[in-house]
Amino acid sequence: MYNIFLDPKGGRNRVRIDATTGKLLVHAGLAALGAFVSGLCLIRTLEHFDSISLTVTVCFGVSLLADLLWTRHSVRELATSETAKKSASTFLWSCVFFSMLSFSLGMAVSGWVWFSTDLMRRFNLVFWSAMTGIAIYPVLRDAKRLARDVRTRAGGH
Repeated sequence: MYNIFLDPKGGRNRVRIDATTGKLLVHAGLAALGAFVSGLCLIRTLEHFDSISLTVTVCFGVSLLADLLWTRHSVRELATSETAKKSASTFLWSCVFFSMLSFSLGMAVSGWVWFSTDLMRRFNLVFWSAMTGIAIYPVLRDAKRLARDVRTRAGGH
């Protein structure tokens, strides 16, 4: 899979994402999605406490924890060398922080959609959207670093 970015000189610079990096990004994305929906449902549950909202919030919270634990398991299987273990730890922390920001974005979207659209809620939504968008970069960087360390240990390029 290739992503194409424009470099400052106007040409195209291709960045390759290999299978290992892609799998790691899928793990991080699933955890972030679970966190986003948990945040979305949590605000709804706090305002209108009913059994359906509470059930959905708990289910997606459990899904978030399961995704993070599965990511931890998968990353630890990949990391065999000491360098890869350090990269794995960094990637896991990036996933946790990305999930936390996604959770906050879900709460901001929920507050904006269901309650009011005043200036403070709009600012909150824009702020958490920007923070979550920026947080994708460290996850991608750490996934690439871990994949590189795993490949180096395996003797491939």
